[in-house]
Amino acid sequence: MSENFFPRLQPDPTLASPDRSTQGEVLDRKRFADLYERAESQGLPYFSRLNGMGEVELFLVFESVDAFLEQTGEAVSLEFKTYRQKLLAIIWTLSDPQQPLGFPLAFTITEEQDRAMALQMLEQQQIMLHYLEYEQGKLTHIYTEPIYLSAGEAERAREMIRSLHEGTHSPLIAEAEVQEADAQTLPAICLPAQVLQEKGNAFVFAYDRILAEYGEEKGHYLLMSMLQQAVLVMRRHARSEFRESSFTVWVAEQASRLSLIVTPALDNLFADSVERQDDPFFRVFAASPAFVQREEADPLARGAYPILRYERGQLYHLEIDAHTRDMLSRLFREKFREKEGQGCNPYEAFS
Repeated sequence: MSENFFPRLQPDPTLASPDRSTQGEVLDRKRFADLYERAESQGLPYFSRLNGMGEVELFLVFESVDAFLEQTGEAVSLEFKTYRQKLLAIIWTLSDPQQPLGFPLAFTITEEQDRAMALQMLEQQQIMLHYLEYEQGKLTHIYTEPIYLSAGEAERAREMIRSLHEGTHSPLIAEAEVQEADAQTLPAICLPAQVLQEKGNAFVFAYDRILAEYGEEKGHYLLMSMLQQAVLVMRRHARSEFRESSFTVWVAEQASRLSLIVTPALDNLFADSVERQDDPFFRVFAASPAFVQREEADPLARGAYPILRYERGQLYHLEIDAHTRDMLSRLFREKFREKEGQGCNPYEAFS
């Protein structure tokens, strides 16, 4: 492989990795500072990194040991797929065909660092997967196990990377493309007006800070990863009330703030928690250093757009077009026409 295709990686020899001596122990904050940064400050539930030996290792971070036991099985595997010109390395922790559970790590192959990381995984005899628990400011090493790839699996993934790098649409890429069968697509205009007029809770982020630190693409990916993790908790929650709930997720950008709004407010699910700390959205979003606050919100008043609908375990990605904007504009006029001081229609500003 050419130097251009497989860029050199520069490992940091000071990075420490969990091993047998740390299993079951709380990791030292100073020695494992980078892991605390990823799991705590960045709020990442799963990630990859280059260790001090120049090998790629994988991490899954759970909210508790019970969650680890519920979400993992005996036959953990790694599968490579493609999605929107990215390579996905999916860590499958539950192989039950009725309830599979996978954690997708995305690699942007056009970026040298990501491409080198993905290729390095394929060169290794084994890929170490570390399970961690993050709770109350402490990161605990639960367990570590190796994942092995066959020569055929590695070569197939290598061909995917080559095709993505060269921008060719090979049959292999088409075959490996994630079709999101589990997350159907639905035009947002199909949602009932009653659903689109619901109020809820807004989770507000300092979007200017996210853009300054990560840039637009990585910042968007981080926010969507957190949203995905919160929805995953809802779908796999031990309480049936969580799993069988229905809600819509909206996004609104105002000045330097970005809000992810969940409607309706799910406060009835947290009646036994005074501060509603059991809210999966709050638990995941609040881990981000860019998180500002949770507050009551009317998405129409903020000019928000619905991006996701959850119906009793089924997930729908919502398509937005000009017809959606016109519908939201009409709903805004109907809802606020008799209220003074509401301001201009935010959906007409882009007409």
